[in-house]
Amino acid sequence: MGPGKIICMFEEAELSAPSPGDAPAMDAELRALLNGVAASYADGSAAVLDIDAVAVGPELAALLARRDPAAAGDVFDVVEQVAGWVRQVAWAEAGRARALAALAARAELRPAETGYRSVNPVTNAAVVVAGRCQLTAKQAEGLVGPAVQLLRDFPDTWAAWWAGLIDWRRVRAILDELGGQDPDVRRRVEAAVLPRAPQLDSVALRKLIRQLLHELAPVSAAQRHQVARDSRYVMVTPASDGMAHLEARLPAEDAAALNTALNAAAADLKRADAAAGGPVRSKDQRRADALAELGWAALTACADGATGTTAFGHPAATTPDHTGLADPTGHAAAADSTTGSAAPGTRASKRRARPVSVHVTIPFGSLVGLTDEPGELDGYGPITAQVARTLAEEGVWTWLKTDPGTGHLLDMGRTRYRPSKALADFITARDRTCRMPGCHRAARGGHIDHVKPFHQGGTTCAANCHTLCETHHLLKHHGRWRVTRLPDGTTRWISPTGHTFTRPLERIGPVSGADPP
Repeated sequence: MGPGKIICMFEEAELSAPSPGDAPAMDAELRALLNGVAASYADGSAAVLDIDAVAVGPELAALLARRDPAAAGDVFDVVEQVAGWVRQVAWAEAGRARALAALAARAELRPAETGYRSVNPVTNAAVVVAGRCQLTAKQAEGLVGPAVQLLRDFPDTWAAWWAGLIDWRRVRAILDELGGQDPDVRRRVEAAVLPRAPQLDSVALRKLIRQLLHELAPVSAAQRHQVARDSRYVMVTPASDGMAHLEARLPAEDAAALNTALNAAAADLKRADAAAGGPVRSKDQRRADALAELGWAALTACADGATGTTAFGHPAATTPDHTGLADPTGHAAAADSTTGSAAPGTRASKRRARPVSVHVTIPFGSLVGLTDEPGELDGYGPITAQVARTLAEEGVWTWLKTDPGTGHLLDMGRTRYRPSKALADFITARDRTCRMPGCHRAARGGHIDHVKPFHQGGTTCAANCHTLCETHHLLKHHGRWRVTRLPDGTTRWISPTGHTFTRPLERIGPVSGADPP
């Protein structure tokens, strides 16, 4: 397809993009097309497939649905089918984005003012979408946030997406590179790149946008860096076979420092391997082992309650702990609470609500070697009995008593925590994660919340308390959510939109005679 044809299609798409009110007519058209597409397409290979001859949406869907890629006589036809479906996916995703943006704009999803940036219509809508579509809250936020920004600031980019001319990767490139720019700059660069975007992949499109930014509207590098710095994060995602992915977005100087330290540690480990005469690890393995050692060293330093050293020999800061039931509504008073403060993004330490620990649950039979039932690593999931035994041998014992009929936590033994923290320890160990639908943030870093508010007569007991992360704790109180806790530990949530979601209590121990889940 030549450039002229692409631009022409884009102009037509802007003029004819269906509005929400066209949906019933489109449904009728789709049914008619599916029931009566031209006979030349009946056998899936009788006519040459021309995806440019039909409009993206119901018409193209009907055409593609009647084509069997396995029956195509020409491989060219199969490639065109792939291209057609890619265009259809773009159209469907653009439609989803429009619906998500409309949802976040509804008054029902607007939380009361809290002063927290994380509590907003996007996060509130994301929880509803997560519960309805079986997504995590993080995944839903990754859909709602870009959709709101796209429909608000980049309507022309959305129109090209809706027309099937660009896919999500290219939309993402435009959002990433232009989202933080001055509105006038944003519009100028968007108008310049959109006609060329259908012929470019996402990497080439990013390069073009950056080039135009330098040519059309140079921006202070320091200002752009500060905006980008605000998006830093670290995330752990479970992988298969007892592994996990660690992903981080860091300022370049911090990433370079970490990379240099890992290289130095990997070189030391290479010499240690050679001196020991054992198997030689690859550089990637040595770098991974050095990073893991850094984490274990920090945990050991915190557990000992004294200044220690990191895996690379640097002092590790200690942070005093404190006790209390965190409640941002102010209805429950904190006990023995002290707080530290540090500017966001600085290296100053903060006081922790509870001591740092890693919880491993292992059935007694597996612990003593009678069975090979899997253990459970908090924040990850099932691990092999061998790995669980190794961690148990090297860790601090915390006895978890579970109901053999349900696997739910009944009691918790303690070896290190003060009695005044007994209830918080139990609730955190029982709940494991934030109890809001779709959220999997660890309970250890969350708040203890009263299901029935304390000021309304709710008691501070295990049956009336659960854990919520800070964002969802605030949304529960300020985002028009309602929650009840059933006798079996299930939490039942009613969203601002009227949808009902349930979050069963997590099983911690094995269930006698139960089939595998």
